[in-house]
Amino acid sequence: MSIALRKTALTATSLALLAGAAVMATTTEASATARINACGSSYGFLKSYPIKAVYWSYDAGETKGYIDVYYSSSTGKNCAIARPMDGINSPRNIKVKIGKSNSGWADLDGYQANFTKYAGPVYVSARGSCIDFEGGFIYNGSWDPSEAWSGYAGRHCG
Repeated sequence: MSIALRKTALTATSLALLAGAAVMATTTEASATARINACGSSYGFLKSYPIKAVYWSYDAGETKGYIDVYYSSSTGKNCAIARPMDGINSPRNIKVKIGKSNSGWADLDGYQANFTKYAGPVYVSARGSCIDFEGGFIYNGSWDPSEAWSGYAGRHCG
């Protein structure tokens, strides 16, 4: 094989690999759900925690949404927002709670409403303490509803 033909083959192979990687990156990014920082401009993102389908659902254990946790060093408050993933069928009754660990719930949202996009923001003053938070929602049609719910305790201490 001539050097020119080898270079052409190598270039074609490289382009094919790059195109495949771009498609995979696009697919991954397309399935990701955008975070919604409704907490305020002083709040920095800490982490997204998965909301998983509950054990009686046909897809038990699968991630169906996220609880996004934020912190503001200027206010000393944590903030949380619960949201379903893109592509979840008919999400409704989205709820979220946050509280200082071992102190009960400080703030909750979605318990008196039927949110379909996200719940929150909810806030707690917890400078120097750990926080607890939970969130979830119902999804699928009314004939076969499923539920996703997750809770986390003792997180983001300090």
